[in-house]
Amino acid sequence: MSCFLRYAILSFWLALTVACAQLPEYARPRMVPLDEPQSTRLSGFPYRALQIEDFRAAFFPEELSVHAERINAHAATQIRLTADSSFKITSGDLYGQSYFFGRIDRLGFEAVMLPERSWWNPKIPANMRGYVLQHEQIHFALTELAARQLTSDSPKWASVVLVIKPTPQEVQTELARQIKDRINAAMEVNLKRQAEFDEDTSLFFNPRRQQWWSWMVEDELKQTNPTLK
Repeated sequence: MSCFLRYAILSFWLALTVACAQLPEYARPRMVPLDEPQSTRLSGFPYRALQIEDFRAAFFPEELSVHAERINAHAATQIRLTADSSFKITSGDLYGQSYFFGRIDRLGFEAVMLPERSWWNPKIPANMRGYVLQHEQIHFALTELAARQLTSDSPKWASVVLVIKPTPQEVQTELARQIKDRINAAMEVNLKRQAEFDEDTSLFFNPRRQQWWSWMVEDELKQTNPTLK
């Protein structure tokens, strides 16, 4: 089923500047759709501590390359299905015709960081690297929190999903569409919080405010950690 999903990614830029009263358009968090179909296990890794080596893109995204000198880092994260998500497709008759019926058994979601789409500015001064890395870590954490919220909310709607189509492929496509729409909606909501974070910490060097965000997301991650419940 997962091969029919078309994902979008969340892109974040850290652009420290004192010249703007608000985030410039090029530096705002955004969703970037991926053109190619992707499998559930997209290239990337689930939430963990980031290292500079995780930013493996050789070049800054072409569409924003003119701003590369103003950008310290570009992180690409995404929400994807967990490997233990499961679906059921059965066959049967309806009004004298054969159909296939699709249901969702279980859904789980997680954030992933995409190294090959994430860029680190090699010109970042050594004394700024810790701040920049912490900044991208918080972006990653906010995406993970959105994924956990999506997992928590999914039983409310997934349990009533019933897709009826003439072929299994059509069932898979429709299930994938509904799940993709939920993921993208969660990412859209998450962008608002990501932008709030950037407005606090990307316009200027603000270690104290960024540390406050770090403590806040760490507390939320602990509170929503399923292994602790």
